[in-house]
Amino acid sequence: MSRTGAVIAVFVVAGLLAGGGIIYKLRSHAPAAQAGGAAFEPFEAAKIVPAHEVTWQPTADLVGTVFAIRSVEVSNELAGVVTEVGFDSGQAVDKDQVLLKLNDATEQADLAAAKAQVRIAQANLAQVDSNIKLAEVELNRMSGIESRAIADVELDRARNKLAAAQADRERWLAEADQATAHVAQVQARLEKLTIKAPFRARAGIRTVHEGQYLKEGSSVVALQELTDTIYLDFAIPQEYAPRVLPGSVVMADAPLLGKDPVKITVVAADASVNIDTRNLRVRAVVDNPKGVLAPGMSVQVRVPIDLPQKLVAVPSTAVRRAAFGDSVFVVTKDDKGDMRAHQKFVQLGQAIGDDVIVKEGIEAGELIAAAGSFKLRDGVKVVDQPPQDTQHSNAQDAPAEKKPAELAKTSDSK
Repeated sequence: MSRTGAVIAVFVVAGLLAGGGIIYKLRSHAPAAQAGGAAFEPFEAAKIVPAHEVTWQPTADLVGTVFAIRSVEVSNELAGVVTEVGFDSGQAVDKDQVLLKLNDATEQADLAAAKAQVRIAQANLAQVDSNIKLAEVELNRMSGIESRAIADVELDRARNKLAAAQADRERWLAEADQATAHVAQVQARLEKLTIKAPFRARAGIRTVHEGQYLKEGSSVVALQELTDTIYLDFAIPQEYAPRVLPGSVVMADAPLLGKDPVKITVVAADASVNIDTRNLRVRAVVDNPKGVLAPGMSVQVRVPIDLPQKLVAVPSTAVRRAAFGDSVFVVTKDDKGDMRAHQKFVQLGQAIGDDVIVKEGIEAGELIAAAGSFKLRDGVKVVDQPPQDTQHSNAQDAPAEKKPAELAKTSDSK
């Protein structure tokens, strides 16, 4: 072998030895690196709160309808041509305010004629009264004369004259009564040609105009009474009807009345259950001083159907809903003192604000993962931190992963 070949062979052997040494050192430190990585366990952050006890009363959620205390569809009794309209659409009208006038020219003429007949009857009646007085005087004069000069026939004639005058008086008295009744009849017709508001109310949409001919019974306008209170009617299933009696308090939920539900009092119930729906109509009174509730509006009504009960509630953010069942994550400490999440299936009830009733599955006082629980899985380590800090906390607490070259340098330094 030449000298050059020997040198090359030496360098090759030296390189192989050096490479083998490096590989050996790296492999000998690999288990230590793996052991260091296994010491850190990932975790999830969630808000941990105790399940708390609440007093809950089972209720039925129903839909009620608003009605005015008094409402009426105004119509005309007599046919005629409209000469005056005294309201506009949506206007508030006062009691006895004129809403509509129909042409009354014929009735005014009839009234004048009827009044004339009354005056004629009264004049004739006065004349008859005068004749009666004269007949009475004449009869008394003849009756007082004792002389036989007055024949019986003359006395009978005076009596007959008085009787005739009295009969005339009865006839003209009847004529006067008839004429007076005719006046009242015409005046009644005139009043029917002028339609007035029966109470203070808000008028509906105006559909009648001057010059329009209205048949008898035509719709003039709908009126809804304006008051500080208003009716709220709702139908309750027959099985719950005995629990809703006059004087009962129920809750009404209407955004127009405010953010929170309003207590209302039942004032009446229908006399019978509807045979088609088997529901009982119930009426409550709602304070409506500002008039924010209008007839026809719908209002959610919550009616108690059982006695109050003490149940467990959890935040709605703690509930995991799925087709195979609803669940929550209960947080407990393990043997090492770490908090761990365990999935528990529960039976849920009604939502109360931001909480949900849990009828079955957990007890009051158990720790529950609330906000942030959507990231959890059974058995995972949990820390009580706000959900928004989760990623930041993991980044700070987790040790930085070392590269193989850094591990090798650490081993060499040892």
